[in-house]
Amino acid sequence: MAVFSQLNEARDLLFRERKAPQAEESLRPLMAQAKALSIEEKRALYELMGLAMRAQGRFEEAAQLYNQIDDYYQSGYCAMLQGKTQAMQKAWSKLLSLRQNHWCVSLYGLISGQLRTVPTIFQVRNHMESDIANLIAANRTDYLENYLNYVDFLIQINLEAPKFAGRALMNAGWLDRAGKYLLQGQKALPNDPEIYFHLGQYSVALNHLKEACLMLKQCLLISPTYRPASDLLETLTDNPQDSIIPQES
Repeated sequence: MAVFSQLNEARDLLFRERKAPQAEESLRPLMAQAKALSIEEKRALYELMGLAMRAQGRFEEAAQLYNQIDDYYQSGYCAMLQGKTQAMQKAWSKLLSLRQNHWCVSLYGLISGQLRTVPTIFQVRNHMESDIANLIAANRTDYLENYLNYVDFLIQINLEAPKFAGRALMNAGWLDRAGKYLLQGQKALPNDPEIYFHLGQYSVALNHLKEACLMLKQCLLISPTYRPASDLLETLTDNPQDSIIPQES
């Protein structure tokens, strides 16, 4: 239990506080005693350390860790983020000998512009947003553009696909690209409160505060208990700009 408690502390540093170097440092004592850990503990440790290294752009080191626990998907993923096609294909071919329908088949098609498979609704939901975010962080704009070219296809599988794309682009600061996909997401799912919340966030980022309030109110009209929207709206109306923020009559 002590090991997993230490892992949880490192997870908080990595995912909540966004402090990858500190997360790595906190894991170093465990890495020094990795041979004494159980298989489950070692796998969890190496997976987390790999993510901490990946967050710092140290993809080669992360791949070496993943190879030690036979995590072929993450090893190939690190190669993808480096643009090392042969290493990516080598790792994923090992994975496909075990799981022929793994997401990596569709991911390779998406980034290469040669998609030949039809991913499942759950695969799109589970992977699309993080893939886009990771490609942006790794500056793999070549792969990213190929990936985004398939949004119109992916929306036929999962109606949330443009929302995932728009949210990832917005969170990465690519506001000039995010709006198109968020509006496409609104068109695909006009009764989805979440898309109006993200349109509200997008409008705030552009300093279009009147439009932001309208989007947030639409979100709450559909789902009155949507707390993130009500919190953001309260922030805006607590600091009104008379000529911008609409006031209730």
